[in-house]
Amino acid sequence: MARKPSELPSRGQAQLLADAADAAARWFRRPEPAALSAARTARLRSRGAREGAVAGLRGRKGAAATGVADYSFALREAVEHAVAAVSDATQWGLGADAEFAAMADGLRAGAKSLARAAAAAGAARADALDDAKRWAADVERRRRAALDAARESPFFVEAVKRSEVAARLSSAAEGLQQACDALAGSLAE
Repeated sequence: MARKPSELPSRGQAQLLADAADAAARWFRRPEPAALSAARTARLRSRGAREGAVAGLRGRKGAAATGVADYSFALREAVEHAVAAVSDATQWGLGADAEFAAMADGLRAGAKSLARAAAAAGAARADALDDAKRWAADVERRRRAALDAARESPFFVEAVKRSEVAARLSSAAEGLQQACDALAGSLAE
């Protein structure tokens, strides 16, 4: 059964994740208030998009509505974690960090692939979803590497801070993967 146009997942929510990840990458390259503000703005827009998605699903039931709700929720959670990584790094006084910037860049690339998938159908959607999941897996590999490096560090407090920021970015990538899974469910419809 084909989806009705009103049931298609929001490409805009994936773009909001890309915006939040881009702001995070900018902050981890050069910590400045503009990047933190951009990340927080993406968070607020994501919350609004989630509320809009929930309002649009009122009165609907079935697998399609569940898939759209899961997609929307996963993306909002991913944005929350990406922004929390920047907020935590700011609060804890972590400066520029190339590894965290690379993780955020991977998250952004994955979100852009997801946005392409939301706008496509069939094989093109499957290819874009595969690309998004590869980027999310790359973020997780980088988190494990950051965790290994933190264990080697003689500076315990700094190691804990770095581990927590890496975990936030990894959680954002997990949300991206969950959104991919929700959107992949529509391939069978």
